[in-house]
Amino acid sequence: MKRGSVLSLVLATFLICCSNLEATTVRVTTGANDGPGSLREALASGATVIQIDSTVRTIVVTETLEYDGVAPLELHGSGQTIDGSYLTDNLAPIFAVTLGADLTVTNLVFDGGGGYDFFNQGGGKGIFVKIPRSRKGVVSVSLTDVTVLGTGNHGVHVSDCTLGDECGSGGGGAGDGSRASIDLRVENVRIDGVGFGTADADGIRVDERSDGYIFFRSKNSTFVNVGADGVELDEGNDGDVIFDVRGSVFKANGAYCLADDPLTPGGSCDDEGDPDVDDGFDIDEAGFGSINGRVTETDFIKNFDEGMDLDEEGAGGFALRLARLYARGNGDEGIKISEEGRGDVGIETRRISIRGNNGRKEGIEIEEADKGDVRVRIEIAEAIGGKKEALKIEQTGDPASQSTVQLIRSNMVLDLEGVTVIDG
Repeated sequence: MKRGSVLSLVLATFLICCSNLEATTVRVTTGANDGPGSLREALASGATVIQIDSTVRTIVVTETLEYDGVAPLELHGSGQTIDGSYLTDNLAPIFAVTLGADLTVTNLVFDGGGGYDFFNQGGGKGIFVKIPRSRKGVVSVSLTDVTVLGTGNHGVHVSDCTLGDECGSGGGGAGDGSRASIDLRVENVRIDGVGFGTADADGIRVDERSDGYIFFRSKNSTFVNVGADGVELDEGNDGDVIFDVRGSVFKANGAYCLADDPLTPGGSCDDEGDPDVDDGFDIDEAGFGSINGRVTETDFIKNFDEGMDLDEEGAGGFALRLARLYARGNGDEGIKISEEGRGDVGIETRRISIRGNNGRKEGIEIEEADKGDVRVRIEIAEAIGGKKEALKIEQTGDPASQSTVQLIRSNMVLDLEGVTVIDG
């Protein structure tokens, strides 16, 4: 085929593609639950780009808004509220993607109505993305200028787990899933007052099983007053967790189990006789895979358990960079890192401040319970307040493992048994 013919064919294909994309764009012109011009009708129409008209301010829904397509979906607003407080099924999500389609949402508020607590349980999720076992590649979820308020369950839930809400958290790989990876990006997102209608309900929750990675990016986002973890990334089988958190705030998360509850033995709130409170930012990785990421210009303030709690079980390790991180007033350690498989722990920190966390706990605690070295580099750090050490490293695994801590312009009280300290 001649070059000119090839170019003509490419141009024609491009024009057809663009025309089709334009044809699938739909505008929402009413705040009604259903009917002509409604968001529900737009989702059912096969449209892949949905724009909510600026004349619409609130969309009141009585059933879940569901997208059951496989093509990537874009949902764009201009500050409108999708009000899920009138859902006839109290446990249903406000908005659901049921076949694992890529999702982009901008400039919308999802409001569950709130009013939930330990004695008034219920409520669904704000945004729920369900990934079928047949899904491959990467499932992409992008939220920009999105707010989720008052949902009884997770604010945002991306689930690649056959057990659904029974998938659980932590290691062990319970449940199964697809071979797909999950890429979740949030920017200027606020999750506030969610997760008080049931135990272990997080601001953002990602469940990933089988082969696949979790990629998480948070920029200029806030996770506050969440019943369980502000953000939980749960990778229960082979695959890494890779994250980049910048300019974000994790504050006052994890209080659900502090209600005046008799702590029924074996109940969801029973942690060996103590209330089972949660963290600001929690990552659990089990199986073959590592936890790799960085946190920059981010605050962990008054969370009811750890500010940041990272656990790795299996053949993998840690590669972390923490810069301009501030942890204050958390109920347990400001930062806790635990490695229980065959893997090394490598951490670089610069300009971090750990102030006034629980006086019975350390500012930073690192546990290596198996074969693996610990390498920590701390530059320009401070730890003020509390009665325990600013940095504690426990190496209870292979005695042949070697660990070093390099301190550069940092003055910290240390608890380092069998660890070499290098003054920088």
